[in-house]
Amino acid sequence: MNDSLSARLARSLAAAGADTMFGLPGGGPNLDVVGAANGAGLRFVLAHGETAAAIMASTYGRLTGQPTPVVVTRGPGAASVINGAAQATLDRFPLVVVADTVPSSSAPRVPHQRIDQRSLFEPVTKRSATVADLSDDADLADLLDVATAWPAGAVHLDFDPAHEQPTQVVSDPPLAVVDEARLDQARQRIAAASRPIVIVGFEAAQWGSAVAPTLETFGCPVLTTYQALGVVPTEGPLNAGLFTNGALERPVLESADLVVALGLDEVEPIPARWDVEAPVVRLSTVAQESPYLPLAVDVVAPIDDLLATLQRGDVAWQAEAAAEFRTDARSVLRPPDAEAFGPTELVEVAAAARPAGLTTTVDAGAHFLAVMPKWPVEEPMRLLISNGLATMGFALPAAIGAALARPNQPVLALTGDGGLSMVLAELETVARLDLPITTVVFNDSALSLIEIKQQANHGGAEAVRYEPVDFATVATASGVPGTVVYSANELAAVLADGWDRPRLIDARIDPGAYPHLIKATRG
Repeated sequence: MNDSLSARLARSLAAAGADTMFGLPGGGPNLDVVGAANGAGLRFVLAHGETAAAIMASTYGRLTGQPTPVVVTRGPGAASVINGAAQATLDRFPLVVVADTVPSSSAPRVPHQRIDQRSLFEPVTKRSATVADLSDDADLADLLDVATAWPAGAVHLDFDPAHEQPTQVVSDPPLAVVDEARLDQARQRIAAASRPIVIVGFEAAQWGSAVAPTLETFGCPVLTTYQALGVVPTEGPLNAGLFTNGALERPVLESADLVVALGLDEVEPIPARWDVEAPVVRLSTVAQESPYLPLAVDVVAPIDDLLATLQRGDVAWQAEAAAEFRTDARSVLRPPDAEAFGPTELVEVAAAARPAGLTTTVDAGAHFLAVMPKWPVEEPMRLLISNGLATMGFALPAAIGAALARPNQPVLALTGDGGLSMVLAELETVARLDLPITTVVFNDSALSLIEIKQQANHGGAEAVRYEPVDFATVATASGVPGTVVYSANELAAVLADGWDRPRLIDARIDPGAYPHLIKATRG
């Protein structure tokens, strides 16, 4: 058996369940890793940029549960992948970054491309380590497990076959001993509340099929974070709308006499003050140190114990309360004087045309203010967004990862012109792999979300406006057929079919609705 470091790493990845590797390799050890991965049965997906490759890999890992690797070269490759590693860690997507490095044996005499990669990655990963010949397979397996353990995130491995010191693996702290008294306090608080509401976060979205039936039995209004969309169907009787700690859900929170934060990761809300008067009971499987929420009871326990606390008491909610909250919230999204083809119309048309089995990815930018409150989602992980990092350039590479993780199922990438411009080259990746991805560009030639926040002394149009770009032509030149649409009717006609093949729709929209949307959603 080949016991080279690359072969051992590939065997460990395969043993951990990985079946796909993404990346943009340099020479030498990078190609050794790619070749060894192929030999271990992993397919390799070539991307055009390191951050995009990392987003593809972490999305694939999020949907498959695998510690999915991205391979990059030393120096510029390692520096370029940092945003992808940060996205994975703050959005709780599993990722393994394998980076070539200047060998320790020659580092004193080789300043070319030599940077301290371990220090570079440490702030944006769960672990940063050097994989050395002296590391055994158990060490590698432990490092890969770190990527998928909740909260999931990125692990960085410097690939240096000549390294002379073994990798030191630091284990995660064990789960705190269950405090039965706190569990009892949570049960009593919840059962005594007459108007409890539940905020479901991303952690709870990972807990499996027991969550939705428990919430249905509990029968109280549910707000979901962006990443927990679909834990209860967005159009169902329990869903009261989104939780972002913005203005849109304020009527729900102000009507509650108790807030149950079920698997809410404190990276999820926007950084606004929490000024809700109702006490908060937090239920989580992991301890969180952040003082974001003023907690009446904080319980860390296994999933079954947490769900068992949701015992309904004498509740005053009417059966239709959640649906009424949701309808009222959505009613304020459309500007009262809207006439031109804008973001809300685009979202309504696309939602009406969506096929069965669709996965939707959403980029950061003003357009997501129209997408997130209105997009129908029936099950978890059918809508993916970068929330913890909120990075632009997410939607298209995430769509590639999703299409590979869910073969032969349609994927829709909703992106702004700014975000797409960051990853335009990946359209060739979509074409080369012949993926059923429909990319819709909200094209208004501006950084619209930033422009809304701009004041008189903030640099003027030069700081936020682009010259118009014909994305349909760029896409067609990249191998993805492109179409320009100027109206809701034109968009509906294009979306009537074609979900089984690559395409791009360049939607020329009026951005006039965005100031209203940000006021309605954020306040």
